[in-house]
Amino acid sequence: METFFIPSPNGARFCVHHPARTSEPNKRGVVFVHAFAEEMNKSRHVVAQAARRLAAMGVGVFLIDLFGCGDSEGHFEDATWEDWHDDIDTAIDWMRQRQYGRLMLWGMRAGALLAAEMAVKRSETIERCIFWQPTVSGEALLTQFLRLRVANAMLTRGAEPETTKRLRARLDAGEAVEVAGYRLAPRLAAALASRNLESLRPPCPVQWFEVVTEAGSEPAQSSQRVVTSWRAKQTQVSLTPVAGENFWGASNASELVQCTGLVDATVGLSGAWQ
Repeated sequence: METFFIPSPNGARFCVHHPARTSEPNKRGVVFVHAFAEEMNKSRHVVAQAARRLAAMGVGVFLIDLFGCGDSEGHFEDATWEDWHDDIDTAIDWMRQRQYGRLMLWGMRAGALLAAEMAVKRSETIERCIFWQPTVSGEALLTQFLRLRVANAMLTRGAEPETTKRLRARLDAGEAVEVAGYRLAPRLAAALASRNLESLRPPCPVQWFEVVTEAGSEPAQSSQRVVTSWRAKQTQVSLTPVAGENFWGASNASELVQCTGLVDATVGLSGAWQ
């Protein structure tokens, strides 16, 4: 495993590279696009487990902390959707320069929205996508994120009552809003809210993994609708439900939650990428 920073005009990006353990001349590689805000931190350990196993089977993995996130430079409140596009471009180019001739994008939660867009933008380069618990609606994720502040206000004695409607109004008026330690700027909030996965159909095969409460459970109806829509437009999608817990949830503050079934399923299906 290699850890390093890549310089950019608006600050360095922290990166981790798990080199592919292979002597193949046309190596396979994956660029990971992380989840939004605290979901990124809660999911790092499971992502790292999958990255190590993929590298061991000959698929190199590149992890980058996007601008204003994790250990990269910059402030979250200054980040834009376009900055994050540029960072993913940088990661793809870095992998190509290291002789990874075949590339895949792996997006988690809101990262799947970014990965889907980048799969369209870099269609000549990206062969397929992996989605972990993808965010189907950016609008819904934004509302869920704002509810963290609403819930905190309810638990804080003397705090002014909050509602997601009032918080959205402040964002729409151009005011940044702090939620769970993250200062969310209006521009990023608007960009997130305007994205939905159904309209961002990648032009390549997609391996979609969804964590469900117990074995045999069906994926969410919203996910099934998107997959049905994509298949009707000739996109190849495999939708795989995996029993496990919500390891990315910001409410799991006391301990890290594992999801070995998701890692196993991902590595298993990715092994078929030849």
